[in-house]
Amino acid sequence: MRDEGPATAATTARIIAEARRMLLAGEQVDVGKVAAEAGVDRATVFRRVGRRDLLLAEALWTLAEDTWARCLREVPESASDRTADVLSAFVRYLIEAPYFRTFLHRDPQRALRILTTNAAPNQERMVERVEALLSAAPTPTIDLSRLDLARLLVRVAEMYVYADIIAGAEPDADAAHTVFVALLSRHRN
Repeated sequence: MRDEGPATAATTARIIAEARRMLLAGEQVDVGKVAAEAGVDRATVFRRVGRRDLLLAEALWTLAEDTWARCLREVPESASDRTADVLSAFVRYLIEAPYFRTFLHRDPQRALRILTTNAAPNQERMVERVEALLSAAPTPTIDLSRLDLARLLVRVAEMYVYADIIAGAEPDADAAHTVFVALLSRHRN
């Protein structure tokens, strides 16, 4: 998103909120429809957020942030495998979210491009969240930075969330949890 003052920030928020509403309703996010519902023209959507993929990325990110916050609240800070438990809960919510599955299966190539590459900021944002979570965990004992471990954990999560699209397998939060625990137990003091 672009830097903006209060009035344009409110416009940007309305645009993203409308795209989010469409995603949650299982609708295809159409820039023209988003613009109309947000009370702006298409050019304003492009100026405020960017092309359709970036609009989708921002709307998806608001949903991911809400889900991440929910996972952090649900898993006690004292949990012995908190990082693995938070990540597994996040994976489970994504696997079970009808809007998310609809979005993924409507246009899998676009979805994976937005969610798993640097074409949009979502993956790096998720890596930042996981790295912050790792900062509260015991320090790794092998020569692997928190950033690299966070990237690895995000890729593992992606592998299980998008398993049906990338490998023809069933998405599986329990299997993801097993891998998270195995990776993180090797990195404890």
